[in-house]
Amino acid sequence: MHHVPLIVAGVALVFAAAALVLAWQTRKISNPQRMDRLETLISEHAPSEILSRHQTELSKLNTQLDDLDKFAKHTDGRLDTAVQRIGLTRFNMGEQVGGELSFALTMLDSRNHGLILTALTDHSGTRVFIRGVVRGQSQHPLMPYEERSLKQAMDSHSDDHTGV
Repeated sequence: MHHVPLIVAGVALVFAAAALVLAWQTRKISNPQRMDRLETLISEHAPSEILSRHQTELSKLNTQLDDLDKFAKHTDGRLDTAVQRIGLTRFNMGEQVGGELSFALTMLDSRNHGLILTALTDHSGTRVFIRGVVRGQSQHPLMPYEERSLKQAMDSHSDDHTGV
């Protein structure tokens, strides 16, 4: 019978410990701050909130894509008038001057509009001529070197807009 008070004390101690754990768990659940955090966590990860955020983001991306599309069309329109095709022919004007210092340089846009810049160099100096080109044709008679330069430019056509 000596052991009965010890057993009762042990059982009481176990009940007291269980009561403390239960009280601590109850306090933990009923803590308003923790409940607020839990509600916030649930509302931020609710499917409707996630869907709403994604719809907003998609709307922003669509607006950005529209802006980029407008910019690309504007840039493409400007590129039509930029120099896209080049032809260069170098030659000697006469036997007295070597080194192919004379040249005919043709620069055309996508519609074959542009110019031919010709520099003729001989022992007396350099003379420079510019001839206009419309739809691949010059309004003036061309020298053979200019014709070759124009043909090079017309043959250098590139549909991929990566340059000349």
